[in-house]
Amino acid sequence: MAMSRKFKILFLVVFLISLLLRLGLTLVNREANDSHMEVVSIILKTNKLPTMQDCGECLQPKLFHYTAAKVIEALGLAHADVSTLWLVAQLINFVAGMITLALVWIFLIKIPFKNNLLKLLAFALTALNPALIGINSQATNDTFIILFSTLALYFTFIFCQKQKIGTFLLITLFTLLGIVSKENGWVTAIAIFIVFLTLAYTKKIPFKRAILFSTAFLVIVPVLTVFDPLSQYIVNYKKYGTPIPFNVPRPPLPYLAAYTPGCEPQRINPLNVYCRPGILSVKSGFFTFDYLSLLEHPRNEGLSEGYPIFQTSFWTFMYAGAHSIHFLNFPPTWKTTGTEGFTIARSIFILALLPTILILLGLAIEGFMLIKGIFKRDPLLTQLTSHGLFVWTFFGFLLFVALYTYLYRDFSFMKAIFAFPALLTFPYLFLRAGEPIYAILSKRIQWGTYILDASMAALLVFYILDAGTMIAQIYLHKYPF
Repeated sequence: MAMSRKFKILFLVVFLISLLLRLGLTLVNREANDSHMEVVSIILKTNKLPTMQDCGECLQPKLFHYTAAKVIEALGLAHADVSTLWLVAQLINFVAGMITLALVWIFLIKIPFKNNLLKLLAFALTALNPALIGINSQATNDTFIILFSTLALYFTFIFCQKQKIGTFLLITLFTLLGIVSKENGWVTAIAIFIVFLTLAYTKKIPFKRAILFSTAFLVIVPVLTVFDPLSQYIVNYKKYGTPIPFNVPRPPLPYLAAYTPGCEPQRINPLNVYCRPGILSVKSGFFTFDYLSLLEHPRNEGLSEGYPIFQTSFWTFMYAGAHSIHFLNFPPTWKTTGTEGFTIARSIFILALLPTILILLGLAIEGFMLIKGIFKRDPLLTQLTSHGLFVWTFFGFLLFVALYTYLYRDFSFMKAIFAFPALLTFPYLFLRAGEPIYAILSKRIQWGTYILDASMAALLVFYILDAGTMIAQIYLHKYPF
C-alpha cells in the first residue's frame, strides 16, 4: 500500500518537531549522565587516547570521543571555552540522532505492513520519545551506538531479502563502528550472527554460501575490533590483563529471595559508592512491577531523600526510564523537586502501557512464528520474521541490561537507554501486533480504533510536554528571571 501525500506530510511534520525538540535541548544543555567530555578534553590536550586510569569514562571505546575531538580541532575550537566544546559534541550527537530517525522513517516505509496510520504512530512514538530525545542531546557515546546499531540492523534486514556482498560489507562496517562506540555493540553483533546461522539452518540461501557469510562475519568483526586502535583492546590487555576493563567493583551477587547484604537500602556503602538499591534480591528485582509505586511518586530519588520502592524493581525502572526524560532526575540541571512534573509523568506512564503491551505482544507473535519456522525448517516462515532479527535483538539487549544489573545491582545500571541500540525492533514489533488488532477492531468494534488513536495521540502530546518542559527548565536555570 503506497503512502499517500497526506501521510508523507505528517511524517515530515513529526520528524521536524522531533528535530526541533532535540535542537532546543542541545542548545541549552551543558551536562550529561556521565563525564564523556573529560575523555574528549584529554584527547584534545595530549593528542593521545586515554586509558582507564586517566579518568572515570576513559575505559570506554573511543569512536565518539575521537570524532568529537577531531571535529573540534577541524573547526579551530580546540582552545575554546568549555561550554563551546560541549555544544560542538552535542551537535555531533544531534546530527547522529537525526540520521537515526531518518533511517527509522525509511525502514517503516520498507517493512511489509499496510496500515499507514499505525506506521505514522510507530514513527512518532520513536521520534518523540523523551528519553531518546534526551540522550541525543547529551555529549555521551550512547547516540553513536544507537546510530551504528540501527544501521547494522537495517542492512541486516535488507540482507535477509536479498543477499548481496555490498550489503554484507555494510553490516560488518556498521557493526564494527558500533562496538568501537560502546561495548554493548557486541549484542548487535551476536544477534546478527544468529540471523546468519538461521539463514544457513533453514537453507533460505545455499547452505555453503550462508556458512561462508556466517564464518566471515564471525572472523572479520572480532579481528578488526581487536586491531582497531579506538577499541584499545590490545592496549588494555597489556595494561590491565583484559581487553575490556571495568572500574566498578562488583558487590555480592543477589540472593534468590532474601535481602542480600552489600547494597544498603538507607545509605551508600562507604566501600562501594555504586552499590545502592538496586537489586536487593532476584525476586524483588526481577519478578516485580511496582506500577502503583511509580504512579504515586513518578521520579527517581537520591538516597538523601529516601528512595521509592520501584527503585528496586528492574522492570519498573526500565519502563519508566524508557518513556520519560524527567524520571532519572539527573544530571543536576535536569532535576526537579517536590511534585514538579508529576502530572505529565503520571500521564505518560498510564498512556505508555498500551504501546508497551503491543510491543510485547508483537514480540510473542514474532517469536512464535520464528520458532515454528525453525522447527519446520521453513525458510518462507522465518523470512516473515527476517529470520528472527528483531526477536534476537530485542531479547539480546534486554538480557544484556538484566545481566549488567544482576552483576552490579546499583539502580544506575538499570538504564533503558542501554537497550536503545535495539531501536528498530520497537516500531517493528508495535506494528506486528498493532496491525492485526487494528484490523479486527475496524471490522467489529470501530470505536475501539478511535480509543487506540486518541490514547496514543494523547501520549505523544505528553511526550512533547515532557521534553519541552525540560528545555524550559534548563533554560530558566541558566537564565533565571
